[in-house]
Amino acid sequence: MSKFVVLSHFQAAEIAGAILDNKDKIRISTDLGLTASTVAIDHRLQLVVFSADEKLSFDEVSRIAATENVCFVVEKGKQAATKIQLFSAETNRFYKLLPTKDAPTAEISGIRMHRVQERSPWQDTEDKIGCVEPLSGRILDTCCGLGYTAIAAAASRNVERVYTFERDRNMILLADYNPWSQPLFSYVKIKLAVDDIFSAIRYFDNGFFSAIIHDPPRLQLSPELYSLEFYRQLHRVLKKGGKVYHYTGSPGEKRGINIARGVVKRLKEAGFASVVEKKEVLGVVAVK
Repeated sequence: MSKFVVLSHFQAAEIAGAILDNKDKIRISTDLGLTASTVAIDHRLQLVVFSADEKLSFDEVSRIAATENVCFVVEKGKQAATKIQLFSAETNRFYKLLPTKDAPTAEISGIRMHRVQERSPWQDTEDKIGCVEPLSGRILDTCCGLGYTAIAAAASRNVERVYTFERDRNMILLADYNPWSQPLFSYVKIKLAVDDIFSAIRYFDNGFFSAIIHDPPRLQLSPELYSLEFYRQLHRVLKKGGKVYHYTGSPGEKRGINIARGVVKRLKEAGFASVVEKKEVLGVVAVK
């Protein structure tokens, strides 16, 4: 259950329609589609009432319905909503929670963290998990983001623990507001560390993980996570026969740039026995 009322233009448009139809209540999701609840509509006061201290004016509902590029959190006691977005002077990046028809994605300075056209963010996560199934034992999720990979992996019955790392505290702030990310903070099988996996991976024993999902930022943002040095560490901490899924995306493809080709080459140099590019999931799968 989400600790905040979070809405996108999808839910706000439904509420606006109910207001126009002069309804006094509506069955609607207040957590971006995960669950549904009954919300009261007070036409005399022109308020949508989610709880005693969570209300929105009709004007605010209209504003949210007209804004497609960001999610909103309902402010307690203010009859207003705030965009779930922030600018970090430390990273010089702009972060926001971008709505889709299922799980939202994070957008960082215009770069979206999941596929949102041919696949939804949650389907994108399931595609990545599928590349290293069947899951069991201990799983490494190198770059947490909104936590979808860790959450999906932890839901597998035979998984004992998922270790996930996020070095950017701004992403943790977005996840804290995101209803779809809440299991990241509550699942007992997930161990979240606010740390840089490039350094932290050295503390794990040889063969510690059964599978690894490596979904790093773009090459130009985190070149060290595409390096031979790091790939050797991935090989070291993975058990024999274990699989790695490495997201590469396809930036620069129209200019003849092939990120995956270099990734395949370095993974082989790091010692992986089988390395195959999987264009359908925009990544590479390697087996130790």
